[in-house]
Amino acid sequence: MDMKLFYGLSYNPFQKDVTDTTVETIDFKEMQGRLAYLCQTKGIGVFTGRPGVGKTYALRQFVSSLNPSLYQVVYMPMSTLTTIQFYRYLAGSLGLEVGSSKIDNFMNIQEYLKRMNSEKRIIPIIILDEAQYLRSEILNDIKLLMNFDMDSKNHCVLILAGLPTLVNTLKYNSYEAIRQRITIQYQIIGLEPQEIKSYVESKLKAAGLNVPLFTEDAMTALGNSCQGSIRKLNNLLTQCLIIGANRQIRDINNEIVMMAVNEVDMN
Repeated sequence: MDMKLFYGLSYNPFQKDVTDTTVETIDFKEMQGRLAYLCQTKGIGVFTGRPGVGKTYALRQFVSSLNPSLYQVVYMPMSTLTTIQFYRYLAGSLGLEVGSSKIDNFMNIQEYLKRMNSEKRIIPIIILDEAQYLRSEILNDIKLLMNFDMDSKNHCVLILAGLPTLVNTLKYNSYEAIRQRITIQYQIIGLEPQEIKSYVESKLKAAGLNVPLFTEDAMTALGNSCQGSIRKLNNLLTQCLIIGANRQIRDINNEIVMMAVNEVDMN
């Protein structure tokens, strides 16, 4: 039985590629506020959280809200690059001619960032995702890259996003200089138990279902099982819809959720 047809859904609202409905969770709103402040002050922001809690999604939504005539965003998901690869990738992403040496790329990048902000009034935003994998040489270089006008001004925004281990790494004495340059540091916790119901119902409503589908005990079971992870919750919800449709069950209870948990955990 097709779950969309059975439940009267126009699409599966819990698929990874569904982005038309944003549920503003506590974490999402907190992160958006901090990102907005960071864009005003410029400098370095560090955003961490466990896998699946919504770091990259929140960043993507924030970037999509920015005026492209005021901001230039570069997103770098590859954090296992060598130092020279890092500078070449960054230079190319900024639209610069890629130099053959690290120092050439470094100087070109820094001058470009300064010129964009001070002359063209465009704020460059560089996002380094999975930053817990950055090499120590790159982390140490970041403090130099962000050193403008004898360290008296900030001309761009640098966002380091990754797992909580990134914060532990930055606590090392060797990274004290970069720690002192961090403007914002925020850890994403994930969905709170009281947010599960509104998240589920908002997503289902956007897909065309306006009547309750999950029972209260199912909501509790979902909260206990996903442990704050939006990604795991979406996987569980999809599995619940598949199981419920196959069994032609209109009210999904905790028993169906437990079946979904067992199937998802086997993947």
